[in-house]
Formats: sequence, C-alpha cells, structure tokens
Amino acid sequence: MKSILIDGNSLFYRTFYAIREMSNSKGVPTNAIYGFVNILVKIQEEYQPDYLGVAFDLKGPTFRHLAYDDYKGGRQNMPELLAEQFSILKELLRKMDIAIIELEGFEADDIIGTLAAIGSEKGIETEIITGDRDAFQLVGPLVKVLYTKKGISQLEEVDEDWVKNQYGLTPKDLIDLKALMGDKSDNIPGIAGIGEKTAIKLVQQYGNLEKIYEHIGEQKGKQKEKIIAGKDDAFMSRMLGTIKLDVPWDGDYQELTFNNIFNPESIALLKELEFNTLLSKIDAAEVVETIEKKVAFHWIKTAVDMDNLFKDLENSNEVIIYFHEEVAQIYLALEISDRYYYLNPEAVEGLNFFEKLKKLPNINTLAITSQDLKNLIHIFHKNDINEVNEAFDTYIATYLLSPGDQRYDLKSAAYQYLNRTILDDEEMFGKGKKMVKAEGLDEQLLADYMIKNCETIKDLKTVLEKELHATDMMTLFKTIEMPLLEVMVSMEELGFKIDLSQLENLSSEFENKLTSLTSDIYELAETEAFNINSPKQLGEVLFEQLKLPVVKKTKTGYSTNIEVLEQLIHFHPIIEKIIEYRMLSKLDSTYGRGLMAFVEPKTHKIYSTFNQTVAATGRLSSSNPNLQNIPVKTEMGRAIRRVFVPSTSDRILVDADYSQIELRVLAHLSGDENLIDAFIKEQDIHTRTASEIFGVPLDAVTRTQRGQAKAINFGLIYGKQAFSLGKDLGISRNEAQDYINRYFSRYPKVQDYMENVKRQAKEEGYVTTIWGRRRYIPEMNSRNAMLVQAGERMALNTPIQGSAADIIKLAMIKVYNRLNAEKLEAELILQVHDELIIDTPQNEKIQVERLIKEEMEGAAQLSVPLTVDVNTGMSWYDVK
Repeated sequence: MKSILIDGNSLFYRTFYAIREMSNSKGVPTNAIYGFVNILVKIQEEYQPDYLGVAFDLKGPTFRHLAYDDYKGGRQNMPELLAEQFSILKELLRKMDIAIIELEGFEADDIIGTLAAIGSEKGIETEIITGDRDAFQLVGPLVKVLYTKKGISQLEEVDEDWVKNQYGLTPKDLIDLKALMGDKSDNIPGIAGIGEKTAIKLVQQYGNLEKIYEHIGEQKGKQKEKIIAGKDDAFMSRMLGTIKLDVPWDGDYQELTFNNIFNPESIALLKELEFNTLLSKIDAAEVVETIEKKVAFHWIKTAVDMDNLFKDLENSNEVIIYFHEEVAQIYLALEISDRYYYLNPEAVEGLNFFEKLKKLPNINTLAITSQDLKNLIHIFHKNDINEVNEAFDTYIATYLLSPGDQRYDLKSAAYQYLNRTILDDEEMFGKGKKMVKAEGLDEQLLADYMIKNCETIKDLKTVLEKELHATDMMTLFKTIEMPLLEVMVSMEELGFKIDLSQLENLSSEFENKLTSLTSDIYELAETEAFNINSPKQLGEVLFEQLKLPVVKKTKTGYSTNIEVLEQLIHFHPIIEKIIEYRMLSKLDSTYGRGLMAFVEPKTHKIYSTFNQTVAATGRLSSSNPNLQNIPVKTEMGRAIRRVFVPSTSDRILVDADYSQIELRVLAHLSGDENLIDAFIKEQDIHTRTASEIFGVPLDAVTRTQRGQAKAINFGLIYGKQAFSLGKDLGISRNEAQDYINRYFSRYPKVQDYMENVKRQAKEEGYVTTIWGRRRYIPEMNSRNAMLVQAGERMALNTPIQGSAADIIKLAMIKVYNRLNAEKLEAELILQVHDELIIDTPQNEKIQVERLIKEEMEGAAQLSVPLTVDVNTGMSWYDVK
C-alpha cells in the first residue's frame, strides 16, 4: 500500500514561481493551479498511490508562534496573484475528491508528520511531496520525501541513504542540526555564529543538544562562548524545528483513499480554467479549432470580383462583417449566404468599396452582424453611409449573457460559447514596440485571420441568439441595447463644446490655490523638506515629526489614505489642508490640465467614448474623458461644468433629469402602498419618509430629519446595513438599526421585496431588472461571509439601478428618434446616469423642452409616475 502526502502551501508557492503568469479568458490567474494540477496528473499516471492527501497551513497562529513571537517573522504576505488562486485550488481538489487536511494551531508539516506516522503503523509506504527541507527529518524505513528541487519539473527522491550521503547524519539528527544552525526562512535563530559545517560536526560528534552541553568543556575559544551564550536559543530552535508526529487529528485514514481525479465535476472546472492542453490529453475537451484550419473564401482583387460581391450583397438580407482598422486603412471579411469574401478596399484599383456600398439598393434593409458594431457604424459614417441596419452585435450579446465578466472580446466569446481557440489582434500583430501593421504581414496570413474571425462571428450569432431566447433577454437586446448603438455613435461624433478660455482660467485657479495650500502645509509642518504627493514622506512628517497618532501602517510605511486623514482631522490643522490639496490636485490633473488634453483643436470639442458593456448593472459609462464622474459636492468641482457650453453662440443647453428615479423603481418593484402613495401625491419622498419613521407631521419635519431619511432611502437601495448607515449618519449602530426597523414598519412591502430578491439571488444565482436584464451573483453561495454580504448588496442594488438604467436608455432612444422625426436641429449630446443634455437652437427651446419631458416621462409605465425636471442655460453649470 502506498500513500502520497503533499505539502500544499509549499507546492503551491513552487508552482506559482515556476510557471510564468497565465490566466483564463475571464482574467482569473491560473499559473499556480496549472502547475499543481500537472503534479497531480504525474502522481496519477506514474505513482498510482492508494492514498493521497494535501495538507495546508491555516492563517491563525500555531503553537510555534505562541512560543516565539518572531517565528516566520520575515515572511512576506502571499502575492496577490497567488492568493486569488488559493480558493479555486481547494475547490478543484474537492471536486477531484482529494482529501484536504488542515488543523488550527498546527502547520502542514505537523499534519504530514502525523499522517506519515499513522501510515507507518499501518505498514503503508509514504512519499511526501514538498519543497521544504524540514520534511527530511521525517524520512524513515517506510517514509521518503519527493523534493521539488528545480521548480516542479523534477522530483528528487530523498531516503535514509540520501540524507546520510548528503549530511553524514540520520534524518532524526537533522532536528538538532537545525537547532544549532537555525533557519532564516522561518526566522528560527539557532546559535549565533554557528554555520552548517560546524553544526554538522557537532551533531556527528555528540549526537544531540543535551550531549553537546554535557561535553561543553571539550569546546574551546569563541566557539565555546557562542555555544554557551546560545543555549536557550538552541533548545527553543529545536522545539520550533521539530515536526510533531501526534497532532490531534480525528479523521479516518480511509478519507485519503485515492480515486481518479478526472470526473464530470473536476473536468467542468478545468474547462472553466481553460486548461485545454491538459483536457485534450484526457479526451475531455472538444476539438480545438485554430487558425490552421482554413476557411474557403473569395479574395476581392479586381473590378469583376467586386461586382460579384455586390451581386451577392444585393440579393441577400444579411451580411456578417469582421473588420480591422488601422488609421485610414480598413480590412474587411464578409459572409453572405455561406460564402466568405476578403478585401482591402484600398487595394482594388479604381473602385471605392464604400461608394458602391452607399449606392446598394438594399443598404437600408441589409441586416449587418459584427463584433463591436458601434465602431463599424463610425466607419460607415466616415464614408457617408448614414442609414445602417444594425441587426446583431456579438459583443453586446456576450455582455448581456455574462455582465460581470468584463471580457467580451471575440477570442473570449469563441472559447466560452464555441469551445474554439482563435487568435486575437495582440497575438496576430504583436504589441508595444514589436507591433506590426497589417500591411507589414503576409497578406495570405492576414486574410485567413480575418476570414476565420468572420466565421467565428457567424457561428457565435447562432449560439448567442439561442442563449438570449433561453434567458428571456432577446427583447431587451432588440428593443434597448441594439437601438442604443445609433444614439451613442451620434453622441460620440457630435461631442461637447468646451470654452477654452474658461478652462484655462479654471486650471490657473486650481494651480494658484494649490500653490497657496502648499505654502500653508509647509508652514504647518514647519519644514519644506518633503513631497506632499509622496505618501511615504508625508507619513514621516505627520507621524514622526508632528507625532500624530498612527492609525494604520503599510509595507512601505504609514498609511495616509483618506480614511486615515479623516480620522486625524481634529488632531492638527494640517490635515484639512492636505485633504483639500489632494482634492484640488485631482481636479486639476483630471478636469483642469487633464481635460485640455482631450479638446480637439479645430472644433474645441471633447469627444468622449460611451461604453455599453462595462457596468454589470446595465448603466452606461464614458471614458477619454469620463464625463459621468465630474464631482458636484464642492463648488470647485461644480465649477468644472462652466466650461461645457453649447456648440454655437445662438444655441443653449436643455437639461432634463429624472427625479428620484431609483426610489420610484423601488416603489414599483416592491408594490408598497405607502411608498407608491407618496409619489402619486407628488410629495417630497424624503420628507414623507422622515414623517413616517419619526412620527411627526409633514410640515414639522426638520432639515436634519429629512437628511437622515434621505440617507436611509438611498442607503437601503445600496444594501447598507446598520453599521454603514450609522457611520454615514454619525450615530450608533443601534440607533441606525432602530431607524431601519421604523422604516420597514412603515414600508413593510419594501422589506418583503428585499428578502425575496436575496432569496432569488441565492436560489437561482441571479437577479433581474424589470426588462429582464440578468446579473449573476455567485457570491451569494460563497462560504465566505463577507462575500455573501457583498453579494446581497449587489442583489438589492442591481434590479433597482439596472431598471433605472434601462429606463434612461429607452428615453435616449425615444428622444433621439423624435428629434429626427420632427427634423429638429437640436442634438442629444450627453447622458449622465439619470440626465440627458440636448444642444438646442434658441428658436427650438420650447419645442425641445416639451419633447424631452414627454419622451422621458413616457419612456416606461410604472405604478408610480416618472417625473422630469427640465432646465436650460448657456453652460452645463447653469442648467444645474
């Protein structure tokens, strides 16, 4: 009978450093897991044990830490990329039916030593896999160590003869050897000044510590002095270095029975981790398709070829396009009725592909499918093709089906839904200094790449359509997400005008204020010999020179983050100045000097990019620059909006903002009569809530009470508990809980709704918006209580925020379409969460005000009215 015991922590660290960084298409790091699994495969194929167990250290202190405070004191924290893999490894081991043994107060070595001793009593041969030499002391007649000498590719067998040849000692002698020489890796002191050679000689001559000290008179000179001075350290080091053979493990050795590690559950997780090479070896993966598998296509090189392509287009209802754009160069792969075409429009002499496309009789009805249609529409618009029938975007469909993944590129989608491996642009063209342009590649290779991706889009569409129907999201996809593309393209192309002189003045104002604050900070610190922007130098000034109480320390020194500074604000006037300095510095770098970098010199406009596939709740976001995150809580922050102005002097901005849309959605979803009644009566919801929970008439509600009610109204939407709410309100947890209890007593159906949402998230694994948008929340079934709490917050927030996001998207589509239908010159230029901005000619002001209010308030039919506040002005600041 044979048993293999693995030092889990030791092997996991080894595999992490032995294998270069790797991750799956979802961005999950996997290198350490991959190496660990390969060792398990080796065990199954070559060693074929009867028993297998993996021992891990637990986080808590062991008996060694309790005996010696500095035990393992020099150890660094586990690298973040390794820590992320730890729980996944354990989950995989469980699915492989491999025993995991952990015991509070003891290390993996102690567990392994005990199990090896139990095995020896049963006559079972034990082999220990580890990269820790400490385990050599366990070697005996029935125990060997498989030492991971070089990474993980080589396991060196250590038995009694190996130990004797290496050290001239028995395995048990190694305990006293370590007691004398210590161990830097574990911070075991040993005897100061005694190295390995001297220690080996002493153990060979005397056998153990007791005998060494019995014969201390035989030692001479400084060595004798060292041994005498280090006696206490030596005996303590021996205790620390001795692996226990009798930990109180109450398990049954039969739990270690080894079975085939590949079963449906483990294979499913291995597929999720994308260990394709490994899976192919066990015949568990489907055939992996790569670029080597060619797809037949027609290469458009002549006018005749182009005519044939357009005959096919004219007789078709649908075309699938894969495109690659490099500055002015565009490369296209098309699929029409099972025929594939490749062309570089610039390469067909005398013919302009886009000119011909514009004149195509059915261009308005030709259904176009692609990956990232928004950018393709931009290309069409640049070539004066403005009527585009966007039918299906695999990028958006993938996002809808997996909104939390953050990776919806074609390569990731192909693997996830087709189990197909394709190349991406980085693999094809390289990156950084090694990147090559398409024109620098072999064109046959480029054509094959383009066609392969076009085929992948076609196959993906078939699968994704079925998935959207199966998850009841096809209506959401067709009525909200796809029509929104045209609106976002328009906003990106129109841009938002910037008053450059205002922006320059604002940046100068920021910088003057920063200069003044810098002077104040140096004066309060009584030194200028530090960089305010350096957390390390600032920490030294605050906590060493000014002697402020230390709140938190990091690896590099003292923490000076905002949470720390806020706790110190009453200790010294310098803190308030530092907080203001940081706020202004960020404003200037992001929206002062930072904003200037995004202003187009010819038009004086900023052209932000609107992102449809970032937020898991369905909210839009913007980037380069982010116009949805301009701070509004301070006057300096609000002042930034002064620089955003109408496109010409004879135009104004019309701004429309939903009033408390998320609370209205909550009223609709919960069906709570009191909440619905407040909105139907057009009462101030925060005043009404304050009146309800504090038991006072509406006209007697104080400003403070309204503020507290507002915090409760919005806090519950975001899933806040009593502790967080109390912190926000500056009251105790018990007081906050009392407010929450009063709230739910007045709005009982809100509480019922919230409990139902959490129950659905736990049972079904996802929550939905009114329009069926899903968000998967695996955290709800985690064994980690903190993850479960985070999952509950997401579960409560998503249906509300996601439904509000769907409503504003519907409103955008309706407003955009009506502006066009009424042939107005007014243009929708920005959406910020619950707010729309229209750049409007003065003579269209009244018409646009009426139009935007009607369309936004009529965007959805809820059990409470949607109300919209409309304002106009000569800048974004004026309309707020």
